[in-house]
Amino acid sequence: MRLTIKIAFALVLTLAIFFSIHSWQSVQRERVQIKASLSREARLVARTLAKMVDEIMERQGTEAALQFLRRASNLGRNLLVRWVWLGPGVDERNAPIDDEKLADAKVGEPVTILAETHAGEDYLFTYIPLATPEGRMGAIEVSESLEEMRGYVSESMRRSAFMLSAGIACSLLLITVIGSIWVDRPVKRLAAEADRIASGDFSSPLKGFGQDEFGELALALDRMRDQLASARNAEQLRLEALEKLRHTERLATLGRLSAGMAHELGTPLNVIAGRAKMLAAMADNEEVRRSAVIIGEQAERMTAIMRQLLNFARRNPPKKTPLNLDNLAAAVCELLRPTAEKQGITLYQSCDHPTPRVSADAGQLQQVLVNLAMNGIQAMPRGGNLTFRVFDPGEVNPPEEVAPAAGWVALSICDTGTGIEPDHLDHIFDPFFSTKDVGEGTGLGLSIAWGIARDHGGWIGVESTPGEGSCFTLYLPADQQHEKEMTA
Repeated sequence: MRLTIKIAFALVLTLAIFFSIHSWQSVQRERVQIKASLSREARLVARTLAKMVDEIMERQGTEAALQFLRRASNLGRNLLVRWVWLGPGVDERNAPIDDEKLADAKVGEPVTILAETHAGEDYLFTYIPLATPEGRMGAIEVSESLEEMRGYVSESMRRSAFMLSAGIACSLLLITVIGSIWVDRPVKRLAAEADRIASGDFSSPLKGFGQDEFGELALALDRMRDQLASARNAEQLRLEALEKLRHTERLATLGRLSAGMAHELGTPLNVIAGRAKMLAAMADNEEVRRSAVIIGEQAERMTAIMRQLLNFARRNPPKKTPLNLDNLAAAVCELLRPTAEKQGITLYQSCDHPTPRVSADAGQLQQVLVNLAMNGIQAMPRGGNLTFRVFDPGEVNPPEEVAPAAGWVALSICDTGTGIEPDHLDHIFDPFFSTKDVGEGTGLGLSIAWGIARDHGGWIGVESTPGEGSCFTLYLPADQQHEKEMTA
């Protein structure tokens, strides 16, 4: 609104100055025109009287002519007529005008003079010189009061002042309304949009600002919004790429450390396990034999962990052969059934795919399914359902790092367990990430499963709801050669 006030003040000031100058000039022109009109009328009256007085002087004498003027002294409309004598020796009270101003009249020229009388009133004096038969110089004086003109001028000034005041008031009202609609509202909207963009909200473009200067400003702000959104997206992509690169570097370093650690610790652990078995066989004391057995079991457990690390760091390429994924799922179900029944878990298996064949390494895929199924079993300590389902996923969008395939076969393993927290879903495939208690898991099972899926040209998807369960889905390229043979 401050901008509107400034514009209104500038326009009103300009209007007031322009209108005041115009009114003053108009009044001055009217005064000049009125004076000229009055002067012409007075000269016309004076010339007419001069002719009449001149004829009377020639016929009846000077005294008769002066007597005539005295009778016609008041012609109405504030016109006064009298005879004045000109020349030296004349009584000053005879003529109210100085002799210097009547110099032209003394030589026979008509004179019009604006003067102020002793009463303080303005009069317009007109002198028509006339010589008497005796040779004495005089003049017919026609005087008219300018009080009426002064009143007219004052009235004109009052009307001009009223019009100026009314014009200023109307202008202020109009400018305030127009400024509020055309200036104040767009400025507030632009300020609100700028604050929204400054807060980081680049969701919606700027619309509805028309084609004027505010519209151009809105277009500039919208271009800035697009550039800021693009810059933020580029920065996010850069940070994500940098984080992936750092993660890859960490995995590479972890692989080298794992290989070296597995190699260095493998032999001492084998020695410890062998010595523990020998002590257990030779010990006569039951306590010593039981301690030796525990040492051997823990050494074998550490050896198994080292083997997992070594497999993760230096995974052998899969030996792919045609494989029926439904049959593999059935075999894994039979393998895990005793463990599942012991925990009160019911296993279900179904196949909704007409040709569930893939080209894969059966041993590695079995490791993947076992790892996923064991995670589901451990997530249901009070029992539940674990479902294996082979199906055709149809059109899917694989991750960027996975090459597209002509067709896909999917195998899902769903449980009704505790589920996974949303904050953990982005990290469950990271090495050594585990939500289990210490001693219950190494955090390598899902990492190894993910790596095997990638080696086979697929990936693992996961959906989970805390308190309701999780569903891991293995996506693998379909065996196109087998499908062609079946079609033929």
